Amino acid sequence: MEKISHTFDYELMNTSLHIVLPNIDEQYAKSASYDCYCKLEIVEDLISMYRSGSDIAMLNEQRVGGIVKIADSTYECLMSAFNASVISKGVIDVCMGEYFLKAKNDTFFPKIETPRKGKFAFDAENYLVQKLEDGMIDLGAIGKGFALERIEEILTEDWDIKNVFVSFGGSSIFAKGVDQNGDNWQINLSENISLPLNNAYVGASGTAVLGSHIIDCRNGEVPQNMPYRTWAFTPSGAISDAMSTAFMILSPEEIKEICKQYEFSGAIQQTPDSEIDFLGTI
Repeated sequence: MEKISHTFDYELMNTSLHIVLPNIDEQYAKSASYDCYCKLEIVEDLISMYRSGSDIAMLNEQRVGGIVKIADSTYECLMSAFNASVISKGVIDVCMGEYFLKAKNDTFFPKIETPRKGKFAFDAENYLVQKLEDGMIDLGAIGKGFALERIEEILTEDWDIKNVFVSFGGSSIFAKGVDQNGDNWQINLSENISLPLNNAYVGASGTAVLGSHIIDCRNGEVPQNMPYRTWAFTPSGAISDAMSTAFMILSPEEIKEICKQYEFSGAIQQTPDSEIDFLGTI
């Protein structure tokens, strides 16, 4: 059998989506990848604060006391976000959207002079959310990772595809099975270091890309002396995304504690020229 790998690229969530499907029929692979893209467009329409009429936009626009009924995908993404907040001990908090907008000097929304932390109540049985205090939700910290989980679900359950590599902007990665040669997929952390990846998610963060956009949600401030790059390896795309950002803020000792408690793995590169330190079991 000829060894071949099909690659598909799309633009989604303001970045590039790269899908690799090896050793299957080309048309089948094309249809499967496009199905992922179409379904993720729907997810983006639900969870993006920048999409008019999205669940998140409607929540952000509500007055205090207002209630919004949200879709199941939005609810699941929010639950992942709140779980990330618990794991990170408050370093990650998607209800700090106004702080993120101010740090980014965002021009899509009116200028924010004094950012506020939103507060919301959930009716899990009926998918209802009530705004309790003014503020905005921004799911940007976990959106791409959450989308990766949907890709895995679609390819596995709807298309019975067992081998796949997906990269979302190079910072959110998922790999399952093997490549076209039957070898483990590899993720490159540097020119000299690559790691095998199978049925796992990776989130990557760094000052070169995010810089001052990173906020410590415990105090609403941009941290000083952040490392050059961090990586988080977990069983969840959303959590990997969130933890890679949290690892930019937390101390190595705090990261080790989280990795031990939740069986995660992490890696930190303090400067462009320094060695990569691995935390947890990789």
